[in-house]
Amino acid sequence: MNQVLVAIFVSVALLSQVSWLGCSKPNASTGSVKDSTSTFREVMENQHASGLNKREYAGKLIFIKYCQVCHGAEGDGKGFNAFNLQNSFGMLPANFTDSTTVAALTEKTIIAAVSKGGNAVGKSQYMPPWGGTLRTEEVENVAAYIKALARLKREKESPK
Repeated sequence: MNQVLVAIFVSVALLSQVSWLGCSKPNASTGSVKDSTSTFREVMENQHASGLNKREYAGKLIFIKYCQVCHGAEGDGKGFNAFNLQNSFGMLPANFTDSTTVAALTEKTIIAAVSKGGNAVGKSQYMPPWGGTLRTEEVENVAAYIKALARLKREKESPK
């Protein structure tokens, strides 16, 4: 019995060291290990270069995790899963970089679609509801980001 407990203790200790090493990022200038919180903080501080305010940028981070597989990394409706939706069900995800599409969507409609799924607002039944996964503030941030996508495309394409 004691040997089993010692073996478990040693295994847990080794795994915790391996996990700690695998999840940490060395600082290039000092070689020290940074924790994941500081990495997230750096990501949030770099939002200014994106042309988004903090709320929109927070929505972008959530969009990347939950929405881009269908709606695409740029929000253009060309995500990895768009092909499957087109071939299997004859539909494509919304293109949020199209100013006409985005102008027709109120923030309230976007919030309802994200929270309750596409079917709740007369859109695709294949868009899942994220209301049980995301907090209200996170859903609102995603809506703000979606509203910003067409603006970002216009700014990117306009001559300077």
